[in-house]
Amino acid sequence: MPELITAKILKKAFKDHRDGGRYDVSDSRIAGLQLRVKPDAGVRWSMRARLHGDQRRYDLGPAVAGDQDIDGLSIDGARARASRVAEMTRQGHNPATYLAALAAGVSMETQIRIERERPQPSWTWEDAKKAFLAETLRTRREDTHRDYNGKLQPPELSRFDGRLVNTISRNEMAAAIADVHARGKEAMAEGMVRVIRRMWNWLAEATRQNATSVADGVMLKLEAPERTRVELGEEAFDPDDEDGYTPDPIEIGRALAVARLGCLPERIGLGLELMIGTVQRRRAVTGASRWRFKEYAEVKGEQAWYVPPYFRKSGTKRGNRSHLVPVVGYAALAAARLDKLSDFEGSEGWLFPAGKSTRADRGHAESGLFNDWLSAIPGVSFSTHGGRYAFTTHGERDLGFAQAEGKLILDHLEGVEPTDVTGQFYSSDPQISRKRAMMKAWTAWCDEWTAKAIKDDRTLLNADLIGRTIRDERYKHKKKKAPG
Repeated sequence: MPELITAKILKKAFKDHRDGGRYDVSDSRIAGLQLRVKPDAGVRWSMRARLHGDQRRYDLGPAVAGDQDIDGLSIDGARARASRVAEMTRQGHNPATYLAALAAGVSMETQIRIERERPQPSWTWEDAKKAFLAETLRTRREDTHRDYNGKLQPPELSRFDGRLVNTISRNEMAAAIADVHARGKEAMAEGMVRVIRRMWNWLAEATRQNATSVADGVMLKLEAPERTRVELGEEAFDPDDEDGYTPDPIEIGRALAVARLGCLPERIGLGLELMIGTVQRRRAVTGASRWRFKEYAEVKGEQAWYVPPYFRKSGTKRGNRSHLVPVVGYAALAAARLDKLSDFEGSEGWLFPAGKSTRADRGHAESGLFNDWLSAIPGVSFSTHGGRYAFTTHGERDLGFAQAEGKLILDHLEGVEPTDVTGQFYSSDPQISRKRAMMKAWTAWCDEWTAKAIKDDRTLLNADLIGRTIRDERYKHKKKKAPG
């Protein structure tokens, strides 16, 4: 039971200490204040208080008789100090530095400086990387681990070898990333920022912060330098643009039938559907990002694709805004499935992520991804650009498109951004409504010709046969010639 600590109780405590006594007396005036008697430690004041939900005990110093706080604390001095500790913990402040300053006889500012200069426990850069990657491998996909490991290997980060991670500043890390950016690896630099932020957040988590001494939010505002400006329309020339061949409708149907058959790699089949169903250039398709597709509640079963201006032909004349393409019918289903396939760490949102042999600074597949596959489909002789020619030619002949109206979809005449178009505007704007109607007519026409192609040639339902035929066509140049 707490009781009021008086001079009489204090005097008895000193006597009991000399006799080897051991006990605590709780003060009834200041909750948490105790007079502690121990044979080895003497008679001391302590304060029990709750900080951040945890009950803790703080040593206030030795007790002394009388009213003067000389070489220790009197009863009034102990109560005053205990009250200060109670107030600090209520406000969420740790009183340890305050008590250490009092014990050392220095100011709070001096004690804070001393503590800052005192080496803190931490991990080396190498050990931190090893532990972080091990945790990533335990909790994430192998692709994520591979991505994170790659982003932490550039030679520019070797400057931190042997350094304790709690001594590495954001500005030092930014300088290392800027050096990666400067040697032309701009996408790599951006990926490094993402991984290093994640790593520092992990190092600062409560379960390991005492071991790493990494403060919260150190890398929060870490950024890579802006990408180098590329002239819009650069690399816009596409040999397929010069092909000029308009495929017969049955060829479009055959290509789509095979794309849906399941004999092609899943991304290739879906990519062909997306390319034919949206009639966009192959570079726009292989460089498509999941973040450029939007769905609106007002319009079910379709998406709006905001094609970035750097995929436009003669982009310098088109401004800096995106080209909106309604994605409907089978193309919308393909886009949705591609989005799910890209839902993993390391894809960076690309519907067609770069392979191991693709330039690391681009992130997405190279533009010729579909060429060999398309040309190997039996009965199909058009290039990846053929769907665009078919859209214009057959659109005017069969679908009621006005002369040159196909340019609404093909030539990127307007410029919009996802933030500029609400679902209501997307579903009601006259120009967009016309584009939606055109794309619905086009995808329905494609479906009709796909059904006709299958009716005319039932082998288009034989995945094994068509798959072997395509493989033989693609790899025929690798087969050894038979001896003569």
